[in-house]
Amino acid sequence: MGNMREGNRIAAVMALRGISRAQAARALHVSLSALNKKLRGQAVMQPEEVQALRRLLTGGEERR
Repeated sequence: MGNMREGNRIAAVMALRGISRAQAARALHVSLSALNKKLRGQAVMQPEEVQALRRLLTGGEERR
C-alpha cells in the first residue's frame, strides 16, 4: 500500500461498512497505532495484511 490516498480509500470503505479502526486493527493483529500509521502511509502494509483487510471489508466475498 504505502500511500495516503489508498489509506484514505480504505478508511472511507471501513466507515461506510461500519467497521471501526479498532476492529480492523484486531483483524490485522496490529495495534491501533500501527493501523493508523499504515492508513496514513507512514508504514508499509504487508501483503498478508492487505488480504486480511480485504476479507474484512468484503465480508469474505472477494471479487475475481
